[in-house]
Amino acid sequence: MKIIIVGTVAGGASCAARLRRLDQTTEILMVERGPYVSSANCGLPYHIGGVIEKESSLPVANENTFRNQFVINVRTRCEVIGIAPEMKTVRLRDVATGEVTTEAHDKLVLSPGTSTIRPPQPGIALPGIDLPGIFEVRTVPDARVIRDRFLWRRGGLDRRQREDAPAAWQRRLQKKSTCTRTRTPATTRARGRSR
Repeated sequence: MKIIIVGTVAGGASCAARLRRLDQTTEILMVERGPYVSSANCGLPYHIGGVIEKESSLPVANENTFRNQFVINVRTRCEVIGIAPEMKTVRLRDVATGEVTTEAHDKLVLSPGTSTIRPPQPGIALPGIDLPGIFEVRTVPDARVIRDRFLWRRGGLDRRQREDAPAAWQRRLQKKSTCTRTRTPATTRARGRSR
């Protein structure tokens, strides 16, 4: 028997692990459009706020964990582009290469999550929804975008965050640290006013 599970973040990963515990012989394939398998999405607000400092703490498991511990095949950055229920097949497209393959299955589990509803929708108006600074938070990359934007507005990063910062942050930090100020010290300004 072969089971394909679409979506691997919460429901899909739990389903795959449970199926493996119930049956050691079933072939299980998990498909995820994004880059992460089984990440702790409930921790995203804590990561944005700095309570969970490292992004690497968010994924609960990775592809190798599922392969080695549960003998489950995982394909990240792979999206379902078609389902043929009568033929029991699923068409998959590799997001990076564009290569399309077809996988047969006996059972199909759909756990793709959802997407954010962003007005304007029929009958719904929400002024300002398209302004910069309006974000959705569903995935680790969403949280990264928000942290990138607001860490700089709060005045930068502390030492530990600098060590974990991506290369782009490192370049910005180096530019900031090499700038010299040409301000006159406050005492000199005060003397100049008294004369």
